[in-house]
Amino acid sequence: MSVLVLGDGPIADRLRNTVSSDVEAVVVVTEVDGGRGVGPVEDLDDATIDAVFEQPMQKVIAGLQQAHAAGAKRIVVIVPTIGMSGGDQHAVHAALAEAARITVKSAARQWGAEGITVNAVALAPEEFGVDPAVSGPVAIAPRAMSGAVDPSDTVAWLCSGAAAHVTGQTVVCDGGLWM
Repeated sequence: MSVLVLGDGPIADRLRNTVSSDVEAVVVVTEVDGGRGVGPVEDLDDATIDAVFEQPMQKVIAGLQQAHAAGAKRIVVIVPTIGMSGGDQHAVHAALAEAARITVKSAARQWGAEGITVNAVALAPEEFGVDPAVSGPVAIAPRAMSGAVDPSDTVAWLCSGAAAHVTGQTVVCDGGLWM
């Protein structure tokens, strides 16, 4: 059975073409614009915060609501790891990623009694157009793995009946750059 993937861009397209499930599943790709909103927090104006944080976060919430209304039993939200590590000059991107992860936990608690699992998969920042050097990876994983990690199998597993016991979690799928 196909998985509904909400969002645009290369991550969404890749998952749309590679992920299927044995249960109703929806994947929500957080729309992080890594090229916009870069700079000190005090320099961010309301229009930038709205475009780079508020509107994408509203799409995450709307995607979760759409998944629930459609009867999905597995919901996966894709976020960058920058929310977990922070990043110099990228506070708005980190805030969006972390807000999405917190919302995943809340939805998992709320809908768990209905047999719905909600999880996040965190990808390397460059997957979202964020300079990987700013996110402060703490691992000694070789940079050669950057861009070579395909999250499709991880997302497919979280969308499957086999993952019915995992909810409210964030699985980091970046080749060991952030741990």
